[in-house]
Amino acid sequence: MKMSRKRQLIIVVCIASASGLAIASLWLRPWFGVGRIHTGGITSHYVYSGAATGHAGKLPAIIFVGHPLSSPFKDLSTYKDQFDEPVLLIWSGLISGLRVDCPVDDEAVWARKRQQFLTLLDNYKRRLRIDESRIYLTGFSAAGVYAWMLAYDRPELYTAVVPMSATSYPRQIQENLESAKAVITVFVRGENDDTAPRNLAGEVQTGRLIESYNPHSRFVLKEGEGHRQMHKYWLENLQYVLQFDKNDTPH
Repeated sequence: MKMSRKRQLIIVVCIASASGLAIASLWLRPWFGVGRIHTGGITSHYVYSGAATGHAGKLPAIIFVGHPLSSPFKDLSTYKDQFDEPVLLIWSGLISGLRVDCPVDDEAVWARKRQQFLTLLDNYKRRLRIDESRIYLTGFSAAGVYAWMLAYDRPELYTAVVPMSATSYPRQIQENLESAKAVITVFVRGENDDTAPRNLAGEVQTGRLIESYNPHSRFVLKEGEGHRQMHKYWLENLQYVLQFDKNDTPH
């Protein structure tokens, strides 16, 4: 018995729709389970990493200070389910609206952003299950600089900061270097990082100083490697700082 043209068309449409849904589900899969928090015009995203997402207790929180060119899709999906214990991953979006050519030490921008971040952090604490003795800041490039400045601005709030391919020259870091005594700092950069300013000797000096201030801090200089290559070392250094809480830092 021949199938009618109408029925054939219905079947084709159904198959196409099913295929489209399957493709869409693959494309959207990294977004499944991603939460959103809107605070003062800034959208933050978060996921629970690990199988025990229903964990009733409070969790350590790794806060990514989102780079203007990055996205929560990129950062959260890369590190989701990469940790041995349940971890809350937050992409703050603090500087995602800035121009990529905005100087990291712009005083007016910094004054605004440091206050905005404290508001974001308070909102995270109210709405999410955060262990306040285990809050870690991190970021790549300009976002790494901001993570570093924020950590040293209020060292009592954070266990550690992991600036990746960042630079230590801003006043907001150099004038607060003693905060490294209270905040474990893992500063990772490539020897051939070609981003400005190109002051490797100054970065090495800062790195050695923060190591002398805190026995858990590390300055990691990768020989022969550049700016973007540091991405591959991000996870191992986040895993390293997760072993510490505020009780492991001087008060």
